Amino acid sequence: LVIDGGKMSKSVGNVVDPKVLVDRYGSDAIRYFLLREIAFGQDGNFTNEALITRINSDLANDFGNLVSRTVAMIEKYFNGRLPSEQAGNEFDQSIQELVAQSIPKVEGHMEKLLFNEALSDIWAIVRRLNKYIDETTPWVLAKDEANNPSLANIMYTLIEGIRIVSVMIQPFMPRTPIKVWEQIGISEGDLTTWDSIKTWGAIPKTLSVKKGDIIFPRIDIEKELAQLEENTQKKKEQQSKRRTVH
Repeated sequence: LVIDGGKMSKSVGNVVDPKVLVDRYGSDAIRYFLLREIAFGQDGNFTNEALITRINSDLANDFGNLVSRTVAMIEKYFNGRLPSEQAGNEFDQSIQELVAQSIPKVEGHMEKLLFNEALSDIWAIVRRLNKYIDETTPWVLAKDEANNPSLANIMYTLIEGIRIVSVMIQPFMPRTPIKVWEQIGISEGDLTTWDSIKTWGAIPKTLSVKKGDIIFPRIDIEKELAQLEENTQKKKEQQSKRRTVH
């Protein structure tokens, strides 16, 4: 992929205007796609379908849904504020170990400008947190108030994991972390520095959350591709008319 004069040029000679994509999907989604799909400094392929598929799978389904589900569960089970009494479970250690192992790996990838590898390791944490929800089944625990300490711990683990991921993606997606922090009850400061993620459990135990807009709404791929094709066709017709006039 070659970016030249504001245009993303494909080897076949077609041109994609990044401004159109940014206006439609947001700059962070486009940055994520390009950095994840294409090795830094190398050429790569771009298709609208690949972009939308990546947005849906990684940003909407994996990360956006993780944030939304977690905040929604804390609001539903604890009226938006976690209690101080929390009891760990057998899966917590694996989460903390993965995070501890991933941070130096991501740092190493970034030093070598291997941004796609860095994002891959970050998303391994995101997917592990989603799996953690399935393993711990909070919706089952919520049926009995006696399980509240265990349930609160699960929510805390998810929020702390989300906080750490939000800090790790800052260099790649600068707008998204702020939206996450607003929902998990923190602001830019000590809890959003890179050093803060090297110690598990930095976020307060009795944190409060506030549900907000969906960070990355899922896109109907068939309708979206049809709309993009229609827009492209209209643009070609307009360009053809301008050439005819000249």
